[in-house]
Amino acid sequence: MKFGQKPRKEWRSSQELDRSYNPLNRRLNRLMILDHVWNQLVGNKNRFWVLKAVKEDTLYVQVKISVARNELIARRRQLITELNKHFDEPWIGKIEIQ
Repeated sequence: MKFGQKPRKEWRSSQELDRSYNPLNRRLNRLMILDHVWNQLVGNKNRFWVLKAVKEDTLYVQVKISVARNELIARRRQLITELNKHFDEPWIGKIEIQ
């Protein structure tokens, strides 16, 4: 610790930690988890299915070729179920294709 610097606060309970952990960090963590799980689920198809945005419960995916579009349409429900397994409460309700 440098001279004149305030000592770093140590947490004494999980509630103190939770209060200091702001909502922006929670949203960013959810997005990081979503990106990681998406890449694990789709594998090499991530070249054709690109995550573009999440708004409320909708996941927006850009599809690069029509064959990949048809496969995404067929796997949409399965992907939503698999993605929601990784969150405390179901987050993704639908997948919109762009």
